[in-house]
Amino acid sequence: MSEMDQKQGEKNDDIPLCPPHLGFIGGLCFLCGAKEEDAEGGTPRVAVGQGVEGSDSSDDDARCVEAKTEGCAPGVSVGHRMKVEEGDDDALFPLDPEFALAELYYQCGVPGEMIEEEDAEGSASGVTVANIDGGLVRPALAAAMSIGSASDMATLMRERKLILVLDLDSTLVNSARLCDFSAQEKRNGFTRYTGDKPHMDLFRLKYSNKARKLTKLRPFVRGFLEQASSMFEMHVYTLAKRAYAKAVIDLLDPNGVYFGGRVVSRKDSTRRDMKSLDVIPGADPVAVVILDDTDVWPAHQDNLILMDRYHYFASTCRKFRYDIPSLAEQGRDEREQDNSLAVVLNVLRRIHQDFFDGDQADVREVIREVRRQVLPECTVAFSYLDDCMEDFPENTLMWTLAERLGAVCRKDVDETVTHVVAEDPGTQKAQWARDHGKFLVNPEWIKASGFRWCRVDEQGFPVTAGPCELNIVSLQLAVRNGIVSLRAADCPC
Repeated sequence: MSEMDQKQGEKNDDIPLCPPHLGFIGGLCFLCGAKEEDAEGGTPRVAVGQGVEGSDSSDDDARCVEAKTEGCAPGVSVGHRMKVEEGDDDALFPLDPEFALAELYYQCGVPGEMIEEEDAEGSASGVTVANIDGGLVRPALAAAMSIGSASDMATLMRERKLILVLDLDSTLVNSARLCDFSAQEKRNGFTRYTGDKPHMDLFRLKYSNKARKLTKLRPFVRGFLEQASSMFEMHVYTLAKRAYAKAVIDLLDPNGVYFGGRVVSRKDSTRRDMKSLDVIPGADPVAVVILDDTDVWPAHQDNLILMDRYHYFASTCRKFRYDIPSLAEQGRDEREQDNSLAVVLNVLRRIHQDFFDGDQADVREVIREVRRQVLPECTVAFSYLDDCMEDFPENTLMWTLAERLGAVCRKDVDETVTHVVAEDPGTQKAQWARDHGKFLVNPEWIKASGFRWCRVDEQGFPVTAGPCELNIVSLQLAVRNGIVSLRAADCPC
């Protein structure tokens, strides 16, 4: 018998054995694996999972390997084989996201507190059991579990901090593959051999033992993180691979001051291609989420603060079908003093102050109220925008967005209307707006006000002949060029 088997047997002698059986799953005891029909007869144990390499899988009394911490099994994977090196007390075990029921391992029945997962890139990170979904306990990144572990709710409140969840790509940074530069970007000096340019916040991103991407930090990102960290416990939640996420965070937070390991990557998310606050249990009333795409957060719309995407490289413009030159192609960048991160930081200050100095105990209500201050004195009528708008305007996205921003929406025009939103200058309502000295703007004015959290200057959003082709990227260019200004007096920040 091998040394591993001897250790395994010695450990099993110390563990109380069934019966009594605590319960059965699929006709098998979830603690020992005995068949239910044979339980009374004391039939030898039947293993639920497959054998463990390095131990005798034919041994009917084989139990889970010794836990790394007392009362905690390092992991049992149903339908997979685990590799255990003899004498390796720190062996890592692959985690199947559907291996546990009621927080118990199928094979040994020990409550799941913490196990270690090794991803495809070879880096290990803590994974804890969380989020019971349909009876199956699913994994979530242990480092992200601030509530109830690193920082419980009372500690956060005592430190006057909320939780801030941040995305990486197109929010804090923009990355491009070294082989993906456009012809104009190449003419501007970007090649697969472009090295680090710290003065431009431009870095070759190295992970998996080789440089794969060129990453550009968004202007003001360092100042944003520094100032936000005084008000929030910050987490990163990305659907990118963990190795990439770690490399980016090493650029943003090399000393672990801001995120402290609180990172959720693609393999840690509890839902494929979606994000959810269930990775931070209990965080809903105190969490603010900064993102560039609301579609991936379907269950937490009231926690979200949407910001415009950062498209430094042409490859991401193409990805999102923006037919405009990238910043790298233009040889320019966002302005630090009024880019989206600066705008969002001001909004976060307002939310933080209103939460801790007000009487509202749910940050979602605070966000709603701050958002309602964007267009509080505007009464908006919509001219024909699409087939649904004329018959059921209140059901359209634009109507809903305007109301969320605090505007009053009308089906018809009257003397109370301050703005007419149209795409065609030839409609009756558009003509009425001109005749009565009302603001006539295209729909992007509402979107831009939502992104900027202020009533933006209407002059930047004229209604021209034919359907409006202006989009939010055009707004970005206008802001950078100083064409669109913000009405500071109307800004809630």
